[in-house]
Amino acid sequence: MTLSSYDLLEQLSNIDGPSGYEWAVGSFVARQLDGVAAVEYDNLGSVICRLDGPPGGPRIMLAAHTDEVGFMVQRITEQGYLKLSPLGGWWDQVLLAQPLRVLTSRGPVPGVLGAKPPHLVEADERAKVVELKKMFLDVGATDAKQAREQFGINPGDPVVPATACTRMANPDRLLGKAWDDRAGVAVMMETIRELSGAQSPNTVYGAGTAQEEVGLRGAQTAVQSISPDVALVLEVAICGDMPGIDDDVSEVKLGGGPTIYLKEGSAIPNLRLRDLAIETARELDMPLQFSVLDRGGTDAGKIHVHAGGVPSLVLSLPARHIHAHHGIIDLNDYAQTVKLTVELVKRLDADTVAGLLPA
Repeated sequence: MTLSSYDLLEQLSNIDGPSGYEWAVGSFVARQLDGVAAVEYDNLGSVICRLDGPPGGPRIMLAAHTDEVGFMVQRITEQGYLKLSPLGGWWDQVLLAQPLRVLTSRGPVPGVLGAKPPHLVEADERAKVVELKKMFLDVGATDAKQAREQFGINPGDPVVPATACTRMANPDRLLGKAWDDRAGVAVMMETIRELSGAQSPNTVYGAGTAQEEVGLRGAQTAVQSISPDVALVLEVAICGDMPGIDDDVSEVKLGGGPTIYLKEGSAIPNLRLRDLAIETARELDMPLQFSVLDRGGTDAGKIHVHAGGVPSLVLSLPARHIHAHHGIIDLNDYAQTVKLTVELVKRLDADTVAGLLPA
């Protein structure tokens, strides 16, 4: 059964898949696209969905990472508390007192991140942000033995936010975890479905890449498997429409439409591909936003330097509060990003792709 956009986003957000443990997301992608595209996996766990076009046509890669930021159990203390190691970039300020769940081989175990209470902390220490290394996950165990033997918790077990996707009072807005980058995964999946019923001048590879949050690792293996002629990386863009952020830092607004990265910390886009995307949005009478990210990177960082180089562009939809337990996206932004991606892929015929290369 084909899911609606809302149901697809909700289910993708609710799947637990931190870096290195994202197979459940890849399996979901494979099930949903079964019969639509040929599906395989690389040895790192990235899922690759191939939609065949005319023989000899360009190979177009749509990349979106399946992993989310999370943690793993580093050790279990004698008292039964868990010390955590981060998987991906967390800001310690958003962590304390948040509910988490440990994904054990026996099933999920709920807990809450704790630290020494303020009543027992000196005044000068109270003003400081508590670091993750000083926190612990309280799963309610009486001691280490109960945590291990009764709860089934082991060092190395993944840990994720205990968050469920919710439609907000504004029905166009979704509150949930892992929009970075399950929203991009959803765009990739819907683009593949849309293109499966159309005449496309190329073969399209939808890649749900693994371990992006810990070093763009799945992008490196997936691009080697695909060897694309062009790559579109489908991501989220950091919103600036909130208190404390001025337009010089980010002009991206939730509900303002799809976003093109003019640069990010690991890649500068192919300028002709960038201009083609801008022209396509203009012809669709679609709003378009622009983002610059000086720190951090996307899968484009590995993809664009593959072999002799791959013309690449990062298309994204705005998201608030990424790398946290809850984020917000807008369904109108999502729908427009899908439409822009579909139309852009349709224009990437052999002559257009050849024109992206240096003359």
